Amino acid sequence: MKNTKKIFLVDDHQMFLDGLESLLNDVKTITIVGKASNGKEALELIDKSVDVVLMDISMPEIDGIEFNRLIKLKYPDINTIAISMHNDAKILDKLIRGNINGYLLKNAEKNELLEAINTVSDGDNYFSEEVKRTYQDSLFKRENTQDQAPQLSKRELEVLGEIINELTTKEIAEKLFISQHTVESHRKNMLSKLGARNTAGLVKYALENRLSN
Repeated sequence: MKNTKKIFLVDDHQMFLDGLESLLNDVKTITIVGKASNGKEALELIDKSVDVVLMDISMPEIDGIEFNRLIKLKYPDINTIAISMHNDAKILDKLIRGNINGYLLKNAEKNELLEAINTVSDGDNYFSEEVKRTYQDSLFKRENTQDQAPQLSKRELEVLGEIINELTTKEIAEKLFISQHTVESHRKNMLSKLGARNTAGLVKYALENRLSN
């Protein structure tokens, strides 16, 4: 059939893999062209003729997040849909950064699965309502956290940037035309503002919250 979609399945649970195949086998517009039990195996088997990959997230060898990133690098036109038990905003955020096309929970019904496959095949993304709510809630919490983030001065941000670049106190002082004592004062002020115990904690907090200039 001309409009038949070629589907590849990736899941380390054989029972779910077989169930998914059985579920889709009677759909005339779908052809299962291959199966794999992990991302590493899938990367070796998939070729550019595949239209949609249905994949798990938690897998041995190469997990779904890394697999999605790698398959998109290799075959950018292949659509990927994660089917997972995890309704986790952090996981979804990583997948979105990797250009995932869809995300469903494993309790999704057949009709929703088919809708997701058809939607991504038509060039749009598909995320289940539960997943979208979780992600939107996380964005709201993130915005509130950022609003409450300590405000660093322009000079503190400059010093912070050089600390991240691994410059010594003397090197920072020379580069910014300030005294070493002033550099240390800025460092202590930032440790206090950001609640960091040491310079390593300061750098970690700054990078995680994108506070460096």
